[in-house]
Amino acid sequence: MAALMMRKAGLLAKTEVTEGTDPTPTAGTNGVLVSNVRVTPNPNVIRTNEVTPSLDPFDSIVGGMWIGLAFDVYLKGNGTPGTAPEWAVLLKACGWSETITATAVPPTAEALGGGGTTLIATLGATAVGTSQLYRGMPIQFTSAVTLDSFIRNYNAGKVATLTDTASGSLTGTTSYQIPVNVLYSPASTTIPSVTFYFYNDGIRYVMVGARGNATFRLESGGPGVISFDFRCMFVSKTDVALPTITYDTTRPPIWKGGSFTINQVASAGAAMTLDCGNQLTNPDNPNATEGFDPAVITMRNMQGTINPNETLIATRDIMNDFRTQTKRPLHAHFGSTAGNRVGLTIPSALYTGSTPGDRNGIRIVDVQWDATGQDAGGFCAIW
Repeated sequence: MAALMMRKAGLLAKTEVTEGTDPTPTAGTNGVLVSNVRVTPNPNVIRTNEVTPSLDPFDSIVGGMWIGLAFDVYLKGNGTPGTAPEWAVLLKACGWSETITATAVPPTAEALGGGGTTLIATLGATAVGTSQLYRGMPIQFTSAVTLDSFIRNYNAGKVATLTDTASGSLTGTTSYQIPVNVLYSPASTTIPSVTFYFYNDGIRYVMVGARGNATFRLESGGPGVISFDFRCMFVSKTDVALPTITYDTTRPPIWKGGSFTINQVASAGAAMTLDCGNQLTNPDNPNATEGFDPAVITMRNMQGTINPNETLIATRDIMNDFRTQTKRPLHAHFGSTAGNRVGLTIPSALYTGSTPGDRNGIRIVDVQWDATGQDAGGFCAIW
């Protein structure tokens, strides 16, 4: 009997129109390139304890079951600005909404609306004065100051607060443009479920009604990764040949030559993480096939870590910020190809821990933080 090979595998994922109903993902349209796949059945096993003359119990009873599906994807775009990446279906099922800006704002770069600073810019006539409309999006400046940055705060007066410090004041002599981008932000309503087909060298798992959690991981000099962990309803495990799956083959950008800022100042460090912290449950329902319904997200607690090189107090005082509960923005962006550039913005991080450490003989500080703000803890943009 031929052994089944772990590497010969593939995953299809498709958003469900009706929760728990298979929308039939196809190999030509719904492939997602993943790694480190783990399938974990979670049955409700009841250990019986009926009294009998024997020391041995009667058989255990196997009740309802949900199935865990976990894997990693690279944090990348598909190379076409304004087009959602193939992992978008996964992130939306983890409680994130999608906003596609298909036309640059403005279509042609225009002058800023007036005076500003190295951290604040008043956008020009074309920009819309709706509070937080452009929050989390990239913004590019030219003319007097050249800078690629992101908007961490935006008010009705068209004042944009940036994640990066410009080399000079952003004034009316500076031109700006918000490029075409796809933005993902936390959502608390209308969270879709997804169906998975997981193929493994002749075997196919069908799982429906899936929702989950996502964790972003960045490491200096390497590609970004999103680790997904889903709770699914098991449908079937059958012998089905592995199809030829169409994938987006764009390779991920590397976190180098880009930006990593703490409180809007460029900082050196090795890694940054953001865990959505979703709590999930399967609502009890004896009418359902397994005795409970598909998973729902009941709570989100976005948290993360950074481990920057330590600095003198005069430069940065994370310990003081931690003790005084002073919130600071965190940001990273990288990539040089339009449609395959990544930005991760935490507008307001509350430090919850600060521990001195050592990395290869360099003094560092390990920092834990909470991403604060309702439906605004973190933003991920592809541009």
